[in-house]
Amino acid sequence: MPTHSLSMRERALTIESTRQAWARYVSTGIIDGSLLREPVLRAWERAHELGANPKAAKAERLSERDFERLVEQQQAFISAARPYMESLSGAAGPERHAVGLSDAHAVVLSLLGNEESLHKAKRVAPPGALLSEEVCGTNGMGTPLATGGYVEVVGPEHFISGFHIYTGQGIPIRDPGGKVVGVLTTAVWRPEASRRLRDMLLCAAHGIEAELLLRQLESDIREVLAAPGDEQALRVLREDVDRLRESSREGFRMAARQATVSRFEYALRLLRLAEETVQDIRHRALVWRSLASLEEGQRRPVALTELVRELLGLLREEALRQRVELVLGEQEPVHVEADVLDLSRQLLHTALQALALAGPGGSVRIDVRLERQQQAGKATFLSLPAPEHSHVAPLPRSVMSPAIRPGEEREPLLLSLPTLETAPGEARQVSGLG
Repeated sequence: MPTHSLSMRERALTIESTRQAWARYVSTGIIDGSLLREPVLRAWERAHELGANPKAAKAERLSERDFERLVEQQQAFISAARPYMESLSGAAGPERHAVGLSDAHAVVLSLLGNEESLHKAKRVAPPGALLSEEVCGTNGMGTPLATGGYVEVVGPEHFISGFHIYTGQGIPIRDPGGKVVGVLTTAVWRPEASRRLRDMLLCAAHGIEAELLLRQLESDIREVLAAPGDEQALRVLREDVDRLRESSREGFRMAARQATVSRFEYALRLLRLAEETVQDIRHRALVWRSLASLEEGQRRPVALTELVRELLGLLREEALRQRVELVLGEQEPVHVEADVLDLSRQLLHTALQALALAGPGGSVRIDVRLERQQQAGKATFLSLPAPEHSHVAPLPRSVMSPAIRPGEEREPLLLSLPTLETAPGEARQVSGLG
């Protein structure tokens, strides 16, 4: 989910040139690709082929009965997303804005925002609205579903005229199996307001995905508790725990010898493992929620090196999606004095920029060291694009914070995720459990 954005100059040029492109398209039916950003050009071409109407003033809607049924079906998804939507809306503050959640077909399931955005004239598309590219063309819900990644749509980059007053951003949400189940989006009236929500939107998306993982794993645990000897329930729980742990920072192998471990003992061991994984995911979800808000932390001693490592652990899945390798370079033990949440957000923002600059097939090297002359801790992110994309080497990006004297160390904001020990003897897989 790359979340890098345009510079102010590029944004102004894009808005003006896109207005010209839209006016030309409406009058002639011809899309002038020279006036559009590449992703917008592709989205307009899809919308044109699908028959979307650029002159439409608003989106179509489901019937009230169909929408009620849909909400009932999607209630677990909506409730998982709600706290993160509230955090995003709170972060937008007095800005005219809306935070929306859609299903996998770009039907608006839930909306939060200020009164003017939700209920007054020129309000955003309400719950039940159909925002697929087929209906509305390029927009912050339908286009992320079409591309499978983060999308920002500025003003007239929206295909239909009724959406030109918004700047929309959208990120797909995936279920525990990796399938896209919906989109989280923000819409603001001032383009400048979207910039400070960008990183928060990514954090909220990952937080919702963590909540969905948590619910799935807890459901698996309930199945095993109901019937500890159930082969199918044990296999499902084993597969889920294996998958989740293999994608964590440490990773692990879990097995047990059939000859030495009874079915009951195996189930008990697996349940303990699953409970630790639940705590693991719950912790991640809480961290993502904190980073998706404007909550302030306390200024105190922070282990910068450990904080960087934990943030990179959280971003590992994001790096995999963007096909960028994270490489730990020099990791000098450094402690700094900082507001832990503010420092975490600075590190997160810099890491996301570095991922975007590295691009698919590239890597990001992360170094943490003490700058002794300045008495500051410094975390540096160096983007290394793939050879075929490395026309100009990007400059390294750094975050610095005042260092403290040894002996004043404390735990970082993100506590270390639990490391699980391999079963004694690295036992083989149990027969019947995959």
